[in-house]
Amino acid sequence: MRLVNLSITLGLTCVLSGCLCMGCFVPQLPPPPKTQIDDWERSETSSEVRLADWQVCGGQKNGDVPRNPKNAVEGENIQQAFKRQNAEHQRCLIRKGYHYIGLCSTEYWKTMPACGTP
Repeated sequence: MRLVNLSITLGLTCVLSGCLCMGCFVPQLPPPPKTQIDDWERSETSSEVRLADWQVCGGQKNGDVPRNPKNAVEGENIQQAFKRQNAEHQRCLIRKGYHYIGLCSTEYWKTMPACGTP
């Protein structure tokens, strides 16, 4: 009887703690989502200065670019306005000495200043 109680106690302890024969299973939190500012770097620049430059160039405080384009040119649809605004933002960062370290694998990014298009 004592062996049965010990087995039950040990079994419940393992199951409730997340540890089994193959090891412990501790849930891990997913990494924080990457923002667009993370794809830009300039040597010897602190994250605070980078964020300030990002915002001066038209980026948002959270490290992304605005999703709703401002000052649309006549005849421009929302996608064209967003792309133009994003390109202006990238040119501003490039003028400040930043380099894009993100991926240039999509057709959209291949046409942007960050990936070498003027």
